[in-house]
Amino acid sequence: MKFISTLFMLLSCCTLGMIACQTKNTNDSKTKIGESETEEKTTVTPITDFLKQGNKGIGSITSFEHKPFDQKLADEGNKLFIVKCTMCHEIKEDKIGPALYGVTKKRTPEWMMNMILNPDKMLAEDPDAQLLSKSYVGTMTALGLQTQEAIAILEYLRQEDSK
Repeated sequence: MKFISTLFMLLSCCTLGMIACQTKNTNDSKTKIGESETEEKTTVTPITDFLKQGNKGIGSITSFEHKPFDQKLADEGNKLFIVKCTMCHEIKEDKIGPALYGVTKKRTPEWMMNMILNPDKMLAEDPDAQLLSKSYVGTMTALGLQTQEAIAILEYLRQEDSK
């Protein structure tokens, strides 16, 4: 009987101790340990859905229709990406320019093509490109790519975004 009483008392003390450690009453509100007693106000930045809003950018590409996925074209785009783009971009990490993972799900193909083919005009006139460039050290420079090469890079990015 004494053993049961001692065990009951020990369990009760442990339970009360756990409750006391987890919460602290202050002005009838419970604050968990590790949380600040003062509430910090956070500002919520609205998320812009560039793809849904349909910004096509500034430049010669005004419409673009994706054809069924073309592995040969994506392989060509991969080679071009390595030679022309990896100095400033990676797929999953920011470098001088932004990481490009998910870009085909966020931007219209026209916007991406115009940015690849004519970044100077895009940075001068497109508000989305201007805002994006403020977040990075350098600005994108014209690489002298032809339209078909930009399409190949876009196909490669499309492949990467499907992984």
